Order: sequence, then C-alpha cells, then structure tokens
Amino acid sequence: MKESYLEIVELDNGDIVLRPASEDGEETEPLATLQISDDTKSYLKERYFELAKCMFHAGIDFVYSDEQTFGEETESLEGDMRPKILH
Repeated sequence: MKESYLEIVELDNGDIVLRPASEDGEETEPLATLQISDDTKSYLKERYFELAKCMFHAGIDFVYSDEQTFGEETESLEGDMRPKILH
C-alpha cells in the first residue's frame, strides 16, 4: 500500500471509518469500519469517538509491529470458519 495520510471520520450513518485522506475533498474507500452501538455511545457520551481512535491506532500498531503475535497454530486454523471472539 502506498504511503498516505489516514483520517478517522464518523459518517452520516454513524459508522466510524479509517480511510486514506483525500487531497481533493472526495470521499475515499474505507480501510476499516467500526460500528459502536447506541447503548455504548450513550454510556460513553462524546468519548465513544476516542474509543474508536484508540481501536484504530491499536490496529495500525499491530499491522506495523515487528513482533509476531501468532504462532504455528495459526496455520492450522486458516480454514476454520468459526467467528473470532476476543475476551
């Protein structure tokens, strides 16, 4: 992926997206989309956007990290179609 600036934007439908910043003002295709429930937004008030920023930053840090997080067992799970759950 070529180097570019990224922006975190809340869309009209409430989704929060990470996307390449556009120099000409046009909307660009999101790299990732985050949906935060209305209950969570109500609980966090205006801080829900900060939560989204932290989540996107953590994802970016993970992608560019030199640390290998997963071991050999990941290879055997590639065909596993179960939903991934993080606790």
